[in-house]
Formats: sequence, C-alpha cells, structure tokens
Amino acid sequence: MIWLASFPRSGNTFFRAILSEVYGVDSGEYSGKEKADRPDDNTYQVIKTHLLPNQLVPSDPSIPAVYIIRDGRDALVSLAHQRQDMVDLNSDYKFNLREAILAEDGTFFGGWSKNVNEWLERANVVIKFEDLIANPIDCVELIRPYFPELPKPNRSKLPTFQDLRNKDMKYNKGSVLGFPLEEIEKGKEKFFRRGKAGSWKDEMPDQLQKLFKSLVLVADSL
Repeated sequence: MIWLASFPRSGNTFFRAILSEVYGVDSGEYSGKEKADRPDDNTYQVIKTHLLPNQLVPSDPSIPAVYIIRDGRDALVSLAHQRQDMVDLNSDYKFNLREAILAEDGTFFGGWSKNVNEWLERANVVIKFEDLIANPIDCVELIRPYFPELPKPNRSKLPTFQDLRNKDMKYNKGSVLGFPLEEIEKGKEKFFRRGKAGSWKDEMPDQLQKLFKSLVLVADSL
C-alpha cells in the first residue's frame, strides 16, 4: 500500500489519471469521514488522501507515502474557484480564497502550510506539480521502488490536461474529493480548470497575496 497525499488542487487527480490510463492501475481514496471509510489495501495499492499524516488510518509510518506539492497560491486560487463553481454556487470567490488562506480552526486540511510541512517530514517521495505536468510518466515512475509490481507504462495512452476535461477516464471508482463521478463528468471543465503554474498572478488580489505571505510558508526552495 502507498499513500498518495497532497493539499487539494495540487495534481493528485492528474497523477491518478496517469496511473489508470498509462499503467492500468486504479487507486482508492481515504477521506476519514466515516468509520467505514478505510483504505482497502487488498483492492488498491495506491490510496489518495488530503488528510494530515496523523489523521490516517492506518497511521503506520512504515507505509510508503508520496506527496505532491504545488505552489500554495495556485492551489488556494483553484480551491476557491472550485467552491464557487461546484460546492457553493452562491459563494464569493474572494471570500472563499481568504477563508482558505486563513484555514482557521484547522479547516482546509490544516491549511496549505501545515499540510505541506507535515507531509514533507513524512513522505518518502516528493513530487512538484510543475514536474508532474511537464513529465508525468517520469514522476509516476518515482513510486516504482515502493510498488515493484507497477506495470510498464503504455506511453501511447498518456492523457493531456485537455483530455481530463474532454474525455471519459474512470481513474477512480466512486468519487473525487467527495464529488460523485457523474457530477465530475458534467462539470469537468470546472473541476479541471487551468492546470498550469503561476495562475495566481492574475487571480489572487494583492491584498490576499500579502495575507498569504504573512501567514504561510512559501516553499520556493522545493
């Protein structure tokens, strides 16, 4: 079993799509919302989560973990749009963004900074979002030492970001971040928005950029 962790909107779903399309490997999901919501390592070798390491069940630190990291400003902008487009259609984008930056009372999976810092200490493999988008198969291959049975990649099936928006790809059974697959299929253009680095530059107001910098560690060195 391998944990595939990330803060929301950081490329986790794209990684899983590569696993499914290129390698023929389905992955599971663990949100911890229900007692019965436990990863079935007999069914899935790779289990996605956004939770903090100490919230996992099982919490065994010997279980390999992969962490995907994206510039927090991009991830938070995307998360704010997702809330407005798919979760609360009447919500205000700037309000959503401010709430996600503040992450008060441990909301938003501990907040970007806490999520990143705790997972960087726990993860066996760390993958940058920018590298995943540029060289997806190379990034997935980083899990092979922890997943020796990983099939050889079929590079002819490598999907583009546009494929995620336009094609039917069942990389996950059940849901994505709590959204039923049928809802994702209806709103894929909103779920898979821009898929690029630096979108915060024209989508995060100056005041909220300053708030982010005052509260959150920007992992520029990663």
